[in-house]
Amino acid sequence: MKKIIAAFILFVGCSLTANAQEIKSVNSQERKQSTEVIETRKVDFNDLAKKDTHTLTKLIQLDEQKIKDLNGLFLYKHEALNKAKETRDKEQVSTIIEAKLRATLSPEQMEKVANQPNLLHQLTH
Repeated sequence: MKKIIAAFILFVGCSLTANAQEIKSVNSQERKQSTEVIETRKVDFNDLAKKDTHTLTKLIQLDEQKIKDLNGLFLYKHEALNKAKETRDKEQVSTIIEAKLRATLSPEQMEKVANQPNLLHQLTH
């Protein structure tokens, strides 16, 4: 009787160990896929930021340093808007982006952008 109980315990212990190893391998595969998705999103945000910067540079002349600064600002915008869940949060991010855009550009440059409301909305939202 003792041998049967010992064999049963040994069987259950081995089967639990085998299942735990299978779960770990599945979790590691899921982690690899999730990191690939995160990297893809960062690339997409970078592309969107470059698109916004290019749209702005078509309208006004900017030096290289301002282009880099604005690209970073637009990258921040896309990441922050992606993280924001509520409409109020998204509006707050848009307000911050517009304020930083006004601080970065000269009054003449900002006037050119403000004269095109669709462009200003695209750059801030």
